[in-house]
Amino acid sequence: MDVNLREITKDIWFEMLDVEITKEQENYVALPSEAIAASKFYDYYVNRGVYLEDKPIGFIQYYPNHENGKPSEIFIDQLLIDVSFQGRGYGSEAIKIVLEEIKQLEGFKSISICHVEGHDAMKKFFEQFNFTVVEQDEFDETIMELHYT
Repeated sequence: MDVNLREITKDIWFEMLDVEITKEQENYVALPSEAIAASKFYDYYVNRGVYLEDKPIGFIQYYPNHENGKPSEIFIDQLLIDVSFQGRGYGSEAIKIVLEEIKQLEGFKSISICHVEGHDAMKKFFEQFNFTVVEQDEFDETIMELHYT
């Protein structure tokens, strides 16, 4: 399984437009085009395309959690795999790769994610990688964290 991550550059951003999710999943995650566009307002956002060999199959976005006053934490804001590639382990491979990438960054000690209530499969998914629930926020989002040294 040759899953790899690639930096989203001006030369390949349009490949992310072909990544599709179900209408129901659009209630829980932004489309790559929306997330990439929003990230252009913040120079610290990191966008990665998830590729199976040379085929774009997903998208990941993360950034230092300055907005919530947690400068030593990275927040994974988006993770999605194209609907035609879901259920094959590609999301698990992608998250393993991005976790290793994040752990190589200096000055960070934890990673957080959130999932919207109703999308409970993501809680189980992230528990596989040792994320634990830390709070339920006012927007019905479950916040999970992974601490490392």
